[in-house]
Amino acid sequence: MASSTVAESEMEEEIKLGSYGGKVRVLRQDEESAAAETMLLWGIQQPTFSKPNSFVSQSSLQLNLDACGHYLSILQSPSSLSTPGVTGSVMWDSGVVLGKFLEHAVDSGLLLLHGKKVVELGSGCGLVGCIAALLGAQVTLTDLPDRLRLLKKNIETNLRHGNVRGSAVVRELIWGDDPDQDLIVPFPDYGDN
Repeated sequence: MASSTVAESEMEEEIKLGSYGGKVRVLRQDEESAAAETMLLWGIQQPTFSKPNSFVSQSSLQLNLDACGHYLSILQSPSSLSTPGVTGSVMWDSGVVLGKFLEHAVDSGLLLLHGKKVVELGSGCGLVGCIAALLGAQVTLTDLPDRLRLLKKNIETNLRHGNVRGSAVVRELIWGDDPDQDLIVPFPDYGDN
């Protein structure tokens, strides 16, 4: 038993990444662990710098990335950040990580989104909802009234491809108000906040 453990540990290569000098396990192509890839990305981005966003520049007018075999271009409105309480006008690292996690979870068979009803609360710029729709979900993206124009533009821009497996609609939802019945009946398979 001990020799088996030694053999396995010798096969795993660890390298130092980031300014903090922490060791991370090198991922092999045959590994399909979203958690491992997320931790690797986190390590590469040197979290000790305490930057609020390492993947996303909130001063940029758009974020470009590949997801689900599509090139996505997410528009941002950095000037809106000066308004107190407005966070849905720019992308956050958490949205990028969640979107890529969904993509890897579906690709590896850990999650099935095809045909599932998904309601995203506080969709902001809409990246996660776009990815869920590309993965086959029937997505309702919600946000406050003053955020819907940017959200709709991002959905229209990124989901106009002919090979989108799911669908996406944008709806107004103010937290604390009673939601429209079509948001909750039938109850969503998944919800994101």
